[in-house]
Amino acid sequence: MKTKKIKYQVATGVILIIIGIALLLNNYIVEKRDEVFSAMNIAISEELSDSKETSTTESEMDESDNERENSSDTESSENYETYIGQLEIPKINFYKGFYAKESPLNDVKYNIKILEVSDYPTVSNGNVIIIGHSGNYSNSYFANLYKLALGDTASIYYDNKKYNYKIVNIYTDAKDGTVTIYRNESKNTMTLITCTKDDDTKQTIYILELVNVE
Repeated sequence: MKTKKIKYQVATGVILIIIGIALLLNNYIVEKRDEVFSAMNIAISEELSDSKETSTTESEMDESDNERENSSDTESSENYETYIGQLEIPKINFYKGFYAKESPLNDVKYNIKILEVSDYPTVSNGNVIIIGHSGNYSNSYFANLYKLALGDTASIYYDNKKYNYKIVNIYTDAKDGTVTIYRNESKNTMTLITCTKDDDTKQTIYILELVNVE
């Protein structure tokens, strides 16, 4: 009888250990998923004026899950062009090329996108505006932007030069088909835009100012 009790206790202990491990693994998976999950469907403007506060409209970039999942295959089959520049963000180990504004591959379905109204880094007092999806799909290149903070740096490699920027402002704006950009017009800036983590009603705007050119 005593032997049976011991066996039952051992079996119960093993079962409890297995259940505990399963719970820990589940929590770990959920936590990792949350790190890269944020709202989809970026609402961004097609036209931006040079004023300090700009508000314009753009059609919603609503895409089905199938379009997102197939975007990598589409890019690989059409990748006949070369990048004109690269965006690097050391803190989140991000390094990704971008295409010319007029390229058919300059699209958030396939890549990060430099807006048609954006300036290139060589323009004096210009503003480089780059958007990208966040979420947990293969084309969610801006999934980890939420980890950035004031003072963090990013660089653009363009025209055989390296343009180094520093984040000076981070804020959110309603995802209602418009976006407002606040920047110092007397400085060269870069603006990164993606949807806000865990909030599908807002988009997050990161304003960076040029520090130096190498």
